[in-house]
Amino acid sequence: MPEGTLELTKVPSVKVGMRIRRTPDDVFQAIVDPDITSKIWYTKSSGKMIPGAELVWEWEMYGVSSRVSVREIEDNSRVVFTWSGYTPENPTTVEFRFIPMASDTTYVEVSESGFTGTGDELVRYVADSTCGFTFVLSALKALLEHNIALGLVLDAHPADLEA
Repeated sequence: MPEGTLELTKVPSVKVGMRIRRTPDDVFQAIVDPDITSKIWYTKSSGKMIPGAELVWEWEMYGVSSRVSVREIEDNSRVVFTWSGYTPENPTTVEFRFIPMASDTTYVEVSESGFTGTGDELVRYVADSTCGFTFVLSALKALLEHNIALGLVLDAHPADLEA
């Protein structure tokens, strides 16, 4: 094994979270309703997140999509889905938890598990997941608290960036 290469073949999970100053219902709806979610994350969805839904999410600015299988929905509390974001043959599982807090605020916790690949691939997937869901939560916070669409996902990888 080359020096600096990790021996890991599976990472248990990645977890990020943030308080959003809106009720759990408001925050939950913003994740399950593509009319809202498309303002902060993907640009297009084939439908709303409901139990058993098989969806396609698109990021039209990047020309990519992901197949999404909605596994569980607990209104205003929890959303669980699998998606083909990293390796289509090995979907990962994402869980959003909406934890009620004082003053009608919500702590949103996002975890992703089931990553597979080589050590270097796992490091890239974990970094992408952590960064990506931090962008999603930050954009969600700005939209719900201040009605501002930040464009974080759009601006993360501009096409005209020279490497």
